[in-house]
Amino acid sequence: MGKASSSKKVQRAAKAAASSRGAAESRELGFPLVVGLVVLLGIGLVFVARENRAPALPPVIGDHWHAAYSIYDCGTEVPFFSGTADPDGIHSHQDSLVHIHPFNSSATGEDATLGVLFEAMRATVSRDAITTPEAGVVAAADGCGDEPAVIKVARYQVDGGVEIVSVFDDDFHDIQLLQDREAFSIARVPVGENPPPPSAASLAQLDASTGSSQISTDSVPLDTESE
Repeated sequence: MGKASSSKKVQRAAKAAASSRGAAESRELGFPLVVGLVVLLGIGLVFVARENRAPALPPVIGDHWHAAYSIYDCGTEVPFFSGTADPDGIHSHQDSLVHIHPFNSSATGEDATLGVLFEAMRATVSRDAITTPEAGVVAAADGCGDEPAVIKVARYQVDGGVEIVSVFDDDFHDIQLLQDREAFSIARVPVGENPPPPSAASLAQLDASTGSSQISTDSVPLDTESE
């Protein structure tokens, strides 16, 4: 009886060992399979995300746009920007044009705004005043003659006739640059009036620059701006 009992114990031990080895082998085979499935799933998700990703909004790096602008003080045009800084690729060449050719993502898509131009030109435009190195402070509180005044910015289309598209009375630095060949008027105007169209000289400059290959190739930081 002792030998039979011992033999059964050995058989059970052998079966247990075999079962343990089988489970271990299954785990060893299963782990790489799980890892492989996770990798394949990740690749699939990346592919789907790329396929469904919205295209970058213009302007993008490599675009070269122009927009005309004029600055008015109660109907009188004041000097345009004469700064030479160009940290991000939205600037002016002392020619009453906004040159738009982004150097980096800070000036592309929804971030391509008049605020980038104002910063490069050391200007600010708010509901209170237009402040530029060239024109000084054009304050809304000073009015237009005997009339109370406000600061506004108007977007104009210029192809097929000069027509006003939209008027802004706040958040001027957030106004987006939407396309090549548009125009802006930045103005102090009597309450209830809209900014006049950009000057004939700035629109002529826009026509002359359309299709131009002249483009800055290097940024000019604000702190190294040439005088």
